[in-house]
Amino acid sequence: MKINKDIQWKKYYDIDKEYFDKANQLVKSDVYYRPKYHIASPNGLVNDPNGLLFKDGVHHIHYQWSPVEPFHGFKHWRYVTTKDFINYKDHGVSMVPDHEKEKYGSFSGSAYDFGDTVKIYWTGNMEDGKGEMSEEIQLVADFKDGKIINKRVAVPWDGEKYTPHARDPKIFEYNNKKYLIFGVRTKHDDLGGLAFYEMKDYDKFEFVTIFKPSIKGNNYGNMWECPNLDFVDNNYLFFISAEGYYNSEDKYELNSSRNVVYTLLNKLDLNSSELNEKFEMKTVDSGYDFYAPQTYWMNKKLVWYGWFGVCDVQYPTDEYSWHSMLTIPRELNVENDMLIQKPLKDFKDNVLFNSKKIKTNIIEINKAKHIKFKLSDNISFKILNDKNEYLLVEFSDKEILMDRNKQSAKVDWDFETPRYAKRKVVGKEQEVEMFIDSSSIELFADDYKTVFTSRFFVKEFNRIEFSKEIELIASDIKNMNIE
Repeated sequence: MKINKDIQWKKYYDIDKEYFDKANQLVKSDVYYRPKYHIASPNGLVNDPNGLLFKDGVHHIHYQWSPVEPFHGFKHWRYVTTKDFINYKDHGVSMVPDHEKEKYGSFSGSAYDFGDTVKIYWTGNMEDGKGEMSEEIQLVADFKDGKIINKRVAVPWDGEKYTPHARDPKIFEYNNKKYLIFGVRTKHDDLGGLAFYEMKDYDKFEFVTIFKPSIKGNNYGNMWECPNLDFVDNNYLFFISAEGYYNSEDKYELNSSRNVVYTLLNKLDLNSSELNEKFEMKTVDSGYDFYAPQTYWMNKKLVWYGWFGVCDVQYPTDEYSWHSMLTIPRELNVENDMLIQKPLKDFKDNVLFNSKKIKTNIIEINKAKHIKFKLSDNISFKILNDKNEYLLVEFSDKEILMDRNKQSAKVDWDFETPRYAKRKVVGKEQEVEMFIDSSSIELFADDYKTVFTSRFFVKEFNRIEFSKEIELIASDIKNMNIE
């Protein structure tokens, strides 16, 4: 499929209905890969989860959306809500790039509940008409009755401090003050940083500082996208989606074109420019397809969604006019300076059913399955079809491998080598859990210290074959219902 230049930069309501009809028919014809319980757009391209909020028992989930075609184009936001992760309401487009400072797209942002009001903070993208960014502006709007209204500028672009790259704002509270933080590419060194602006009013902020790495010899890339800073388990947990931070010589770390990485901060000192990271930032996810996650609080649980996709890739689903989706929600914790990611219990409690404890080496599967087991030694498994096309996962003495090179359809990307993670739990029993959907797997291993988030494209896969008989719990997963 080729990009249609006639519609690439049109607002969704200016695109002729015939293009939507054609795209929707293509999506409907995809009998192989459309998810059963993951959030995906009705057509076009999904990327970053945005504006996440839990309020009055409802999860509010926005995401970036390029209409109709499976390519990065004119970024809008779409919006869904759910109370139980089974029944969803699709509210359609929540953000149209119609402010004078977002002429080239509504980029990523977040929601914040101030108690008496909810605000949306996001980035307006401006370009020079030749495909190059000219400035990025932090905008604010009111979020009322499910509508994003009253757009205005919160933080203008500062061309003396930043290159045109300055985006993805989020409110952070510290010492009874609120700050707008966002990722930047600083002009003096052309490298990434984290900007802090103190809040004076909902749309008035004053510059405070820009955090840069404290550990010598590290820069963590040339742009710190989608920063998340949260205080959880008595730790300042800091994530970025890093551009230009990779390592082609290390099979365990930083092996995508862009990488989600994390560290803990020893302290916050807003009178300095020191990040004060406890250790060098390291990879969050060992799989093929994970980027731009965003956190939010569900009561006292720190939850996040990620973009189940990556940049610079074209998937086999593109021929069906849809691209990417969101991950399942996960709860985050920190134990002994290590990130723990678990499927959100509220999600699991609602969507899993027909659970059976069995001892076997073959599990039949029809699109979706949840599997959980204890592992004390080594094992491998394949998700495969009758043509012997498959996704391979292998637990060996020191590492975990995932390989999708034997699938039915190839992914057009420069980073298709097998993926590896060092085993963090060796010589003792560990818990392994996986969520499988029509073209995806979310594998939690090493007692939830290691995660592989990956798409795979095996047409008509019908079973999981383990290298040996094991005792496991297999569950079915309820389909989402979208109103």
